[in-house]
Amino acid sequence: MTLFTRVLPFVLFSLVSVHARAVELPRSVPDELNPLLEEMLSAANAHDTNRFMAAYVPDESLIVTFDDMTMRGWNAVRDQQLEWWDGGKSDAVYSLRSAPEIKVIGPDVAATLQSMDVSSTGPNGVKSTVLVVATSIWKKLPEGWRIVLAHESLVQ
Repeated sequence: MTLFTRVLPFVLFSLVSVHARAVELPRSVPDELNPLLEEMLSAANAHDTNRFMAAYVPDESLIVTFDDMTMRGWNAVRDQQLEWWDGGKSDAVYSLRSAPEIKVIGPDVAATLQSMDVSSTGPNGVKSTVLVVATSIWKKLPEGWRIVLAHESLVQ
């Protein structure tokens, strides 16, 4: 056996191992959406409307319904969120009741379901906690995943 035939298998193994580590496997839809959901929760707890709204499609096609109020367009949703959070002065605290559920509908469409407790001081000065259930439809756009349709319900 020549030196060449003894060394060749080690060289080939090394090259294959390095190449296998360098190939990036595609991320699953939940792996892509979970960090976005975490960022939205963090932004909500900071009452940072601009950070929070970064997850939504930034145009007039956006539709968001909260209980019986439907808002159309990114600007309308942002303006309402600013009002709800009193320009960032809200004391609302958002906490998930369980991990978000993610349902992949297609390669570039997914739905998320979140149940969370929201504690805040009401207009009467009394602090209370309510349940909010949010369902969102996400679409993968060239700039990344964005919410295109959402519905939130407040359960008191």
